[in-house]
Amino acid sequence: MKKSKMLPYLLLLPCFLVVIILYGYPMVLTFINSFNKVNLLTGSSDFIGLANYKSIFNDPQFYKSLSVTVKYTVITVFLKIFLGFLLAYLLSSNIFAKKQFRFLVLIPWAIPQVAVSTLWKWILDGRYGYINYFFMKLGITKSPILFLSDPNIAIYCAAFVDAWLGISFVSMMFLAALEQIPTSLYEASEIDGANKTRQFFDITLPGIRQTFVTILILVTIWTFNSFNVIYVLTQGGPMRSTETLIIKIYQEAFSRFNIGASSALTMIVVVILSLMTFIYSRSMLNEK
Repeated sequence: MKKSKMLPYLLLLPCFLVVIILYGYPMVLTFINSFNKVNLLTGSSDFIGLANYKSIFNDPQFYKSLSVTVKYTVITVFLKIFLGFLLAYLLSSNIFAKKQFRFLVLIPWAIPQVAVSTLWKWILDGRYGYINYFFMKLGITKSPILFLSDPNIAIYCAAFVDAWLGISFVSMMFLAALEQIPTSLYEASEIDGANKTRQFFDITLPGIRQTFVTILILVTIWTFNSFNVIYVLTQGGPMRSTETLIIKIYQEAFSRFNIGASSALTMIVVVILSLMTFIYSRSMLNEK
């Protein structure tokens, strides 16, 4: 009897070991390095206590990167959820070639982020991009728009590309939720004289509330942790206008070789994402 109870744990043990090796060890090492001054050339590591954290919180650039991260996350999450829901609502209706459109919607999600970001970098290029070409041909602008070189608009372009990548997943999640709503509710409301607007607010929105909360929190976590799109498009520039905390972590580690500061920043981001995960977990428990 005891062997039968232990068998599931023994079978899961290899998976736990892989997770500990791939995730646990790097996290512990990062936590330790956040309290040290690491010299990559000599391989030495000197304990300096909270000096890395103090230098981060005393650095104005940290707060600028944090504000950029929040701004980028808010814009991207809004676009993903708003456009994703509109697309899902459209695909749930009786439109022509509905199955074919559902397949096409998944294409952006299936393409690697780096490849998509590279394509958009060419499209948005200030000198040779397709958007500037058509804008100038149509007479919309007389000179090229520096989409990725202008500090005032670069973050919006990066957010748009990130949203374009994520709309597919969000729309499929919303579509699945919309199709779980019983059609009998809509039929009964029509008999009672409810119009489409009334049905939307009284049936559709309450029916997808749990899915909406799940999508909102998950997409917020993923977007806050986004790296590929921004790095390919701008690498945090111009003038650090798109330098989010994740980009700053990379720059500190691999451009300035400040492993201690990079590790401390990583732990700060881990705390922020852990709080988001806690909120997500609590919301799921409350729903149950």
